[in-house]
Amino acid sequence: MMKQTSSFQRWRRRYFKLKGRKLYYAKDTKSVIFDEIQLVEMSIAGCSINNENHSFQVITPFRNLVLCTEGRKEMDDWILALRSAANREFYEPNAEQTEMLSGHHHWYACSHARPTYCNVCREALSSVTSHGLSCEVCKFKAHKRCAVKAENRCKWTTLASIGPAIIEQEDGSISMPHQWIEGNLPVSAKCCVCEKTCGSVLRMQDWRCLWCKSMVHTSCRDNMPSVCTLGQYRISILPPTAISYLDSDGYWRASKPEGVSPLLVFVNSKSGDNQGIKMFRKFKQLLNPAQIFDLTNGGPRIGLRLYQHFESFRVLVCGGDGSIGWVLNEIDHLGLHKQCQVGVLPLGTGNDLARVLGWGSAFDDDTQLLPILERLEHAQINMLDRWSIKTFEGNVLPPRHPHPKQAINHRSCFSLLCRLILLHPKILHSDNHHVVISSAHSMLCETVKELVDKVGQDSKTEQVENSISNKCSVLNKKLDALLMALKEESKASDPKPSHHDDSVVMATTVVIESRPAEEEKEHLMSRANSLKKAIRQIIEHTEKAVDDQNAQTLAYDQDHHGYEDEPLSPNIPIILEPEMTPTLEINSNPSSPLPEIPGAMSTLAVPQSFFFPSDGESSACGNRSGAISSRQPVHASRLGSHSFISKVLLANADALCAAASPLMRPSVLTSRFAVFIHREDYQEKCVMNNYFGIGLDAKIALEFHQKREEHPEKCRSRTKNMMWYGVIGSKEMLKSTYKNLEQRVQLECDGTRIPLPNLQGLVVLNISSYMGGTNFWGGTKEDNFVPPSFDDKILEVVAVFGGVQLGISRVLNIHRHRIAQCRSVKITIMGEEGMPVQVDGEAWMQPPGYIRIMHKNRAQMLTRDKVFEEALKTWTEKQKIELPTVSRRHDSLNETETQILQSFVEATESLIKSVKVASICHSTVEQDLFHLATQASGFLDRLYPSGTLTVPTVRTQVSDLVSSVRTLYNETRLFMSHKAAPLNFRSDVEEKIRASLLVMEGEMKRVYEIGGLPHIQDIQEEACELQQKRSKGKPSLMSKLLGKKEKRHAAEGSSPNVLTVLEWGLNDVGHWLASLGMSEYREMFVSHDVRGQELLSLGRTDLKELGIHKVGHLKRIQQGIKDLRTRMSALDKTATIL
Repeated sequence: MMKQTSSFQRWRRRYFKLKGRKLYYAKDTKSVIFDEIQLVEMSIAGCSINNENHSFQVITPFRNLVLCTEGRKEMDDWILALRSAANREFYEPNAEQTEMLSGHHHWYACSHARPTYCNVCREALSSVTSHGLSCEVCKFKAHKRCAVKAENRCKWTTLASIGPAIIEQEDGSISMPHQWIEGNLPVSAKCCVCEKTCGSVLRMQDWRCLWCKSMVHTSCRDNMPSVCTLGQYRISILPPTAISYLDSDGYWRASKPEGVSPLLVFVNSKSGDNQGIKMFRKFKQLLNPAQIFDLTNGGPRIGLRLYQHFESFRVLVCGGDGSIGWVLNEIDHLGLHKQCQVGVLPLGTGNDLARVLGWGSAFDDDTQLLPILERLEHAQINMLDRWSIKTFEGNVLPPRHPHPKQAINHRSCFSLLCRLILLHPKILHSDNHHVVISSAHSMLCETVKELVDKVGQDSKTEQVENSISNKCSVLNKKLDALLMALKEESKASDPKPSHHDDSVVMATTVVIESRPAEEEKEHLMSRANSLKKAIRQIIEHTEKAVDDQNAQTLAYDQDHHGYEDEPLSPNIPIILEPEMTPTLEINSNPSSPLPEIPGAMSTLAVPQSFFFPSDGESSACGNRSGAISSRQPVHASRLGSHSFISKVLLANADALCAAASPLMRPSVLTSRFAVFIHREDYQEKCVMNNYFGIGLDAKIALEFHQKREEHPEKCRSRTKNMMWYGVIGSKEMLKSTYKNLEQRVQLECDGTRIPLPNLQGLVVLNISSYMGGTNFWGGTKEDNFVPPSFDDKILEVVAVFGGVQLGISRVLNIHRHRIAQCRSVKITIMGEEGMPVQVDGEAWMQPPGYIRIMHKNRAQMLTRDKVFEEALKTWTEKQKIELPTVSRRHDSLNETETQILQSFVEATESLIKSVKVASICHSTVEQDLFHLATQASGFLDRLYPSGTLTVPTVRTQVSDLVSSVRTLYNETRLFMSHKAAPLNFRSDVEEKIRASLLVMEGEMKRVYEIGGLPHIQDIQEEACELQQKRSKGKPSLMSKLLGKKEKRHAAEGSSPNVLTVLEWGLNDVGHWLASLGMSEYREMFVSHDVRGQELLSLGRTDLKELGIHKVGHLKRIQQGIKDLRTRMSALDKTATIL
């Protein structure tokens, strides 16, 4: 590991070893002296910054080591080993399952923006930034010296970790209680019971639940329900009560609770911009830590085994395209692709699949994970085609078992015929008499006899026509005649022939002198043509039988290898251009090497695709080949069947005529024989989800991967990765490494050979996003291609002409060269050098051979449904407007609220009595106010039916009374201001009314303190909105204090309310600050002459100008000012509107 030194915090590599409860380290393994560290009262904390280095601290009472490993997996292993040694426990590598039950806190060193307190000693963390240790799961805070004393009570993961706190219901079911942790609440925290502000920056107080995120006062904690609801996103949480036991393989097994769809989260901590660590910690805080897994530490198998027995579950992959493919492959291995739906959170570099599924191009903000969980709950399911990439390296067919449904062993028969084809010209055109005789006997004779015996054996076991046997007999006779001719020639030329029996022909090197060379050649050629004719008759007869047999073979292949060879829809083109002729002509390469002829039992492989000789080649059987090529188009020809004998022997008829064409080059003959590889001989290399590339783009991806492996520190962010891609691509623009790629690769789409233009790369697309968001297929065009989709089981093939095209395509919507749409692709890599290949951004060098892309299966992917999200948002906002606001308080009043209501009722009775008395004396009062007094009296009688308050008192009844009395109060006050003077009230009646109004004014302010009154709450919200509209564009505080104080006095004098905040002086403002616990700022407010009116207009900028910079203090003062504005606005509106 690397150790941080004290000098300039530099890293030095050291050798560490762990023995007992001691840690030793030295410069290397050969060192004699080791430094020793006692692992007593030890705590370990991670200190990685954005995953830049995998470092951690070993904290002991006497030493503090900062160590660094090469990867996060190594770091976790070291931490587990050190912790086991310190606790005298047995160390088990990969003990993630045991770690779930330990309850250990997962510390990491961090700083805090506001005062934070240690949950162990309850004292504030040291330094201005409150530097200390925090648990990445439960946010438990501690000093470095106190971390070892913290109890192992981290966030619950399994049923066993809850312990005796579990709640058992009457029906026998179990429920989970709240898991409380004390102190360090956010600034905006409010109690769920009394809805008042809770928490403090001055001390450790109040509580929060780790699961439902509820926050309560210490005094209100007993009033909370005992069962935890798991909060707003309980649908995505796997409760600890659902994980109860291990299966036989040692994996945890969970049971799915009713009414939920738990989320399984996989995070790649090394993806993209190194955001994985932040997401990993945040998800552990929001969900059950047991359902969060790091892909770099153990892979996805452990998590999938946890959910394996669920009928359906959701998976969220936080990473790039490689991480998604990793998880989908493991899902295939476990056979879970029908059970799970996979969502994507883009943390990688390209994120092409995430773009197509609607999850965006990148995600960096861990504070927005809650909306992501909500979107996943509303996502819809779409199917994603997955394609198998199979390869075969080399061009020699390995031995394999015959087809189970073959009636006659045509492959072995065909191999013998192929050997005859190649031996025939060797015998006839050789000038060496020894070679002629030995080849005729040992190879040609044995091959023909073996063919005859093979047919004879098959005729005994199967029903074979007599014509094939007869033709083989004729072939055998022709062979004997040829051998006799060669034997006679040998006797005539050899004066001392050697002794031989009937079945063996021995010859030595002789010189032909007995007959002229021309006569001998003519006689020998006639025998050879006779033998050739017999072979051709057998071939034509065999072809007819093979065509019938292949009809059954095709059905078998389709049943066992899927439907990649199904015919395409008529509207799907499969060739390059619509105007091209359906016949394809491929020129053979005369420079191809001559393949070796295997031994006696070897077979010659043949190509699956078919082709014809070029017109420029001379052949004695040109009429034969011309007749074949002119019969009908390729796609309808009988040669297009699956008969491998017809594909080679009839399409390459000039090979059979080689005996009569001595000018035919052997290289031309042998180059026409390609290798046929059966599907069973291919090996699956990987699975494609997004795209496949060969040539230029794969070369760029391969060089980038090599660069990242050599210098990982240079590729730790998304921006740097994109820059490296640009640099490497620019170099390839100058090099043009694969300028003539069409000469090195061959393309077949659905079994049809596609001629390629001059290009540098090929791209096969499954999705419409390539290379970080480029639509490489292009938009809608007037052609015969169908619109691409990732669920149509169709691939799109596009040509890459150069690096300029790749660069411009990321900026401009240029024309793309579309080649084909098909259901299967075969690519042949020719030559002796490998070719760079990439699948979903993962590149490698592929040796010469064959690549097949065939449909594998389909995966269920979660796609973001933006239309549904917008509709849901609109409906929710509409419900908020239409439905009345429902308070979360209890319906009954508490003791304090009952006392306030009692005083209000007494003032109400006095006002009603005064109005009724005045109505008796004056008819105008009766017309304007008597009906309001009667209405308020009726609400009062409902609340006090027999002179006593109803128990329990419902807040809606109190709200109706307050609303009615408020209307009576406002109308009476307006009446006394405008209409009372002309009526000549009696002095005692007028004084009684005015006294009642004065008392009612004070009681109205007090009754607003009773929360949960619907009518009062609506008035307050409307008044607050009106005040916010009026306050927009107001000048700052300093401009008011420099010469506009006379307006303040004018406003105070014109106000009808004499007991409002507008009349507050400096002492009143100081008392208000003291009530908020902010008395330390009293002198600042006094020095700037801040009174009641200025206080109501203070904003965040004004408070900073006064010298208040702490975030917590700013928010607390702003909340207090907001409460004052709300109360004053409600009073103002009741005085003017109602």
